[in-house]
Amino acid sequence: MMSEENAASSSGGSRRNVLPKKCFQDPVHGPIELHPLLVKIIDTPQFQRLRNIKQLGATYFVYPGASHNRFEHCIGTCHLAGELARHLQAQHPELIDDKDILCVEIAGLCHDLGHGPYSHVFDNKFLPQVCPNTNWKHEKGSCAMFDHLMEQNNLKDALEAAGLTRFSEPRDFQFIKEMIAGPLNPENKLSFKDWPYEGRTKTKGFLYEIVSNDVNKVDVDKWDYFARDYYHLGIKNSFDHKRFMHFLKVLQVGENTHICQRDKEYWNLLEMFHVRSSLHRRACKHRVRSAIDAMMCDALVLADQHIKISGKDGSMLSISESIYDMVAYEKLTDNIFYQILYSTDEHADMNKARDILNRILCRNLYKYVGTKKLLSSKDRSKNSSMHSKIPAEIAELDVDKELRKEDIVINDFYIDYCMGAKNPCDHFWFYSKDEPNTPRRINKDEISDMFPKTFQDWGIQVFCKEPTKFKKVKQCFQQWCQSEGNANQESGSDLDEA
Repeated sequence: MMSEENAASSSGGSRRNVLPKKCFQDPVHGPIELHPLLVKIIDTPQFQRLRNIKQLGATYFVYPGASHNRFEHCIGTCHLAGELARHLQAQHPELIDDKDILCVEIAGLCHDLGHGPYSHVFDNKFLPQVCPNTNWKHEKGSCAMFDHLMEQNNLKDALEAAGLTRFSEPRDFQFIKEMIAGPLNPENKLSFKDWPYEGRTKTKGFLYEIVSNDVNKVDVDKWDYFARDYYHLGIKNSFDHKRFMHFLKVLQVGENTHICQRDKEYWNLLEMFHVRSSLHRRACKHRVRSAIDAMMCDALVLADQHIKISGKDGSMLSISESIYDMVAYEKLTDNIFYQILYSTDEHADMNKARDILNRILCRNLYKYVGTKKLLSSKDRSKNSSMHSKIPAEIAELDVDKELRKEDIVINDFYIDYCMGAKNPCDHFWFYSKDEPNTPRRINKDEISDMFPKTFQDWGIQVFCKEPTKFKKVKQCFQQWCQSEGNANQESGSDLDEA
């Protein structure tokens, strides 16, 4: 850890911050010491909001231990970002200074500020239904909330005391937001010849691989949520991020700098991606979680125009409109569940929304019908773009014509190693003991013949909204699977809870 005296030092002789660090006791990483500026960010309403957003969303309804929130995950990510940055600084003091480290820690701390209610349900399911033309993602929301947090809490003096540039010279703030959301200028992002970032030059390009890594998907965000999620789920985590970090170093690769790993850690790297896919299979894509996600989304869609949130200048906004007004958005958390449930609005949509949420509490969930694995790339392409048509196709197979497409829910069941069908290790740079300064790729054939043919699993999960129609939906779904060329690989029972 940096000493208190040089914690805020930077180029240009900025004044030093002599305030003491604050220690947080974390159940995963143990005692965590944070820079005073980071503590000031934590002690704001915008960051404290993350205490009320579950890290694993509706998984808490499946695993009773999954009660942790985005709040502690962000603090853990900040800690690991600082640990990795300081590890690299010790090896390459000419490449990274204390101000770089502080920016990396701020990015780790603030990378999830933009998450909405029940995390990915909000931006991956709810928003595409009510705002089909929007490209808004939580990373974009995190950048907007970061700006809002800085402005609302008047942190200018604290930032300058820590050695970061003034608001009138936003290079460091650009750097922080680029680490969260990638290149902020779309034109730069599309150009492969030019450096797409404005916050730091190519020489410091490796810094963009610490918090959210678009190059090879290896970053501290994953390291924290692997350790934290598995801890709270009560499942063993087989990836050792401490050992993995120990062998990392920065090497020049062409015109750019990249974080590279010792070749003997190939299996640990592959295990990292396997741990991720296992977490998605066992928790994030658990069929009960998927059923509750669908119900949450349906309730939010019904309540969208009826729940009003006060925004800037006293404007009253719907749930979906709040993403463009951080004054309103900071009030939007998982508490929306009870805001809808306890609403006295008697509109038909609100009555339906309340009924759905009551069903969740009474465990009367959408019933799991079955899963169809998508075998070929053509099959995947067809179904991924036609999910909206599948319920109607299944309902049409009902000879009694009692089924409606609205009775059926389709959930995309997609699990991979972060890079689709590709082996993500192919995108990582390694070095050897004999040639420690020479980066190279490792072909999987050099390692083992025991590799999967593909690194992704794709299918669709089908649910029935009304329990009384379960058997009819299941029968029609099985007929539909046969008409598509293969039977469903897994089917639900009317005794299943979902």
